[in-house]
Amino acid sequence: MKRGLDHALDDYLVLLAQGGSRDAAERLVARWSPKLLAFAGRTLGAVEPARDAVQDTWESAWRGLARLDDPARFGPWLYAIAARKCTDALRTKYRHARLADAVGEKSETITFAHDDARIDLAAALKQLPTEQRVALSLFFGEDMSVSDIAAITGAPAGTVKSRLFAARQALRRHFGEAK
Repeated sequence: MKRGLDHALDDYLVLLAQGGSRDAAERLVARWSPKLLAFAGRTLGAVEPARDAVQDTWESAWRGLARLDDPARFGPWLYAIAARKCTDALRTKYRHARLADAVGEKSETITFAHDDARIDLAAALKQLPTEQRVALSLFFGEDMSVSDIAAITGAPAGTVKSRLFAARQALRRHFGEAK
C-alpha cells in the first residue's frame, strides 16, 4: 500500500489526539470533514442529513478514538463509522416515510430546475438499496478498494463486488430506460 505524507500526518495527528491534543483533533476534523461530507451527501442524497451524519460520525469517533490501535487505519475506521451513521439516517428516513404514508401524508419532494444530469443521478442513487449505495459511494466517490470497503462495511469482499455489480446494473437500467 502506497502511503504518503498526508497519511503520515494523519497518523501523527491521531496519536496526538489520542494523547489529548485539542489542536490535533481540530486539524483532523478540518482535514477529514470535506471527504466525509461528500461521502454522506452521495449516500444520503441531501446536504442537511449529510451534515447531521458527519456530526454524528465525529461524536462517535471521539468517543472511540482511544480504542483505535493502529493510527494508519484511521481513514477506514472513520468511514466505517460514517457508513453506519448514513445507514441509520436512511433507516430513520424510510421509517418516517412509511409512517407518513400510513397516515396519508405526502412526503416532501425536493427538485432542482437546473443541472438535469445531476438530478437523474441523484434519483437513480436514491433507488438503490442502502448497501449498494454505500459501496458505490465508497468505490467511485472515495476511490477505495474492494478490500477497504469490505473492512468498512463488515461484508466479505465477494459481497462488496456483488453489491457494486448490482448497483452498476441498476444504474444502467435506470439510464437506459430514461433515454
